[in-house]
Amino acid sequence: MLKRAAWTTLPVIAAGLLSFAPFLYLALTRRTACDRGLLAAFGAATLVEVVLLGLVGTDRAEGIPDFLVGVYIVVLIAITAIMTWIEMRPGKEAAALPGRAYL
Repeated sequence: MLKRAAWTTLPVIAAGLLSFAPFLYLALTRRTACDRGLLAAFGAATLVEVVLLGLVGTDRAEGIPDFLVGVYIVVLIAITAIMTWIEMRPGKEAAALPGRAYL
């Protein structure tokens, strides 16, 4: 339960910049296609966040684009925390292929 809570709070503390990290851990430990898909999706979402922050950070005025990037970051953090909490629930590891090593 502590591991689950720690991986869930990591993207929240890092403001979404580490939203791919829990899914990287899952992809390396469980090695299922679903986990690799989640890693790809959240890795791409993190890359989009970094690009958007770079684009809106170059202007001096605040406006609608800054607000929309902020909304994107908050939504990314919320979705990442929810998906991490769901994917790391007890019993999910037993559903993975037998004979795999877990960290």
